Amino acid sequence: MRRKFLLLVLSLAVGAIALGCGDSGDDSTASLTKAEYIKQANAICAKYTKQMAADFLRFSKENRDQQNNLKVAKEGIAEITVEPTKEEIEDLRALPVPSGEEEKVEALLVRREEALEKIEKEPLFKVSGDPFEAFNKPLHDYGLTECAL
Repeated sequence: MRRKFLLLVLSLAVGAIALGCGDSGDDSTASLTKAEYIKQANAICAKYTKQMAADFLRFSKENRDQQNNLKVAKEGIAEITVEPTKEEIEDLRALPVPSGEEEKVEALLVRREEALEKIEKEPLFKVSGDPFEAFNKPLHDYGLTECAL
């Protein structure tokens, strides 16, 4: 039971944080269209998702003998999710925001930071159902389907 629990915790930590391949490649301060912003933001998120998936596999292999240890599970979630998600948020903040969308995008990023704070305070919070649905829905509604916790 504990082994399944630990695997669930770690898989949720990685799987629920969708962030993927790519780089914005745009260092200009000119605003993007909403479609361009969504495309670049999703690429940033996908990049980090790929990184976290690889980190999850590595962590799982390294800690096979600790599968019943909740302390190890908490440390794993923090190791796998916290820093990459902070970096993801920084990368998203560096993207030029579509004109007229500044407040909406800022609100989405603030929600992302609030979700990250929850993970930092209690990594195992992610285990019960979909505790980040309230954070993820506005992101998905905006089109940021790769950016979810």
